[in-house]
Amino acid sequence: MDDPIPLLPDALHLVYIVDRAGAEDWERVEAVLEAGATSVWLRAPEASGAELYRAARDLVWRAHARGAAVIVGDRADVALASGADGVQLGFRSPPVRRIRPWFRGWIGSSCHSDAELSKAERGGADYAVLSPVFGVPDKGGPLGTVLFERVLQSTQLPVVALGGIDPTNVDRTRATGAVGIAVIRALRDAADPGAAARALSATVTPR
Repeated sequence: MDDPIPLLPDALHLVYIVDRAGAEDWERVEAVLEAGATSVWLRAPEASGAELYRAARDLVWRAHARGAAVIVGDRADVALASGADGVQLGFRSPPVRRIRPWFRGWIGSSCHSDAELSKAERGGADYAVLSPVFGVPDKGGPLGTVLFERVLQSTQLPVVALGGIDPTNVDRTRATGAVGIAVIRALRDAADPGAAARALSATVTPR
């Protein structure tokens, strides 16, 4: 029997972001889940609907068996068809207000400012991902923890921190009041993904 999937915001505690290649790295995905990751976010904008569906279905099977959730990037239709728990909407996606009436899962919105957080909240998002906290190649200037915390205070939504987070700065990120963190490189590139996940999954201070 599968372990129960955590509810929001607990499911956002540690989110591992994967592309199609990362989703197929079963050994790493399973090590990360068993070490404390609470969700896997499948972000593969280059994939066709069929490719995304197949990857999402496999992730749902593996993640749900370990009590973790699956979030599909951009495609609410694929999230619904694959049995994923939520969809993460970004600049490629329809606005939250268009998805909310028919999508029964969680809806997250990717944001970079207080104005975008406000729009997500008005549209009916369940949570937001705010980025980048620290420097990330090709993602523009980082917010830094001081500005991140200030922007976070502008919304009642649960907010996940994203952008350059690793075991060396996770404590500073946690102190901002974010409900969780989302990472790519800190888990994808770790020599020991289980140890990296355990280091990142220390309790996030709730707002």
